[in-house]
Amino acid sequence: MFVEYGKLSTKVYEITKPVGKSLDGDIEYYYEKLKNVTGPILEAGVGTGRMLIPFIQKGLTMEGIDLSEEMLVQCRMNMNEHQVTGNVFQGDLTKLEIETRYEAIMMPTGSFCLLPKFMIKDVLKSFLNHLSDKGLLMLDIELPVWFKEAEVSASEFLLSDDSGVLFTSTARGMDWFEQKVSYIHRYELVEQGIVTETELSHFTLYWYGIEEFKAILAEVGFTDITYTVGYEKNDESSLVTFFAKK
Repeated sequence: MFVEYGKLSTKVYEITKPVGKSLDGDIEYYYEKLKNVTGPILEAGVGTGRMLIPFIQKGLTMEGIDLSEEMLVQCRMNMNEHQVTGNVFQGDLTKLEIETRYEAIMMPTGSFCLLPKFMIKDVLKSFLNHLSDKGLLMLDIELPVWFKEAEVSASEFLLSDDSGVLFTSTARGMDWFEQKVSYIHRYELVEQGIVTETELSHFTLYWYGIEEFKAILAEVGFTDITYTVGYEKNDESSLVTFFAKK
């Protein structure tokens, strides 16, 4: 019934999060932390290359992986347009099968919170196994302080003179026991005034307490676990960045 990061959501993502667009300073912050990494870096949940491409342009050795083939198709198109080269893979984060061992693995801007809780230890173990000795894991989690149950928002995104995507987001609820919030996202492709395609996404975000997540990282086998809040510029931010070493 639901499609996660399909054709229409990828079109909207490309418009709202184009290559090089910094979200609350994430590109600048991650680059500052990773600029001295000389070995390969993997971006998990690479999407359409918003961060990957400018990092390659700055001289970092970057690869990306994503579960959505639609996103990767757009990512490869963007890489060609920006004349950068690098490997991007379609794959399951719980079962990475990449020969490379990375000096750093990054998963920015809350993408980790999209992963169902039952699989996160497998994902983190997979990350650990694909890091070189003393390799760095850097990822964001987000606390849903902005969530308002039953809130409905609507937007429209122009694709051409006679076509566009209508986007409606409906906040379904917050589950305190499961620590998750959920939305129904509806994407409608409109061509010459007629809806020709519809895509529905069950968008779920999971959250973690800081001590809870530190304990999970330690249980998996990570060491030297630290964190910052709001990219070190906003102590009241709901975004927490974790750092952990193999």
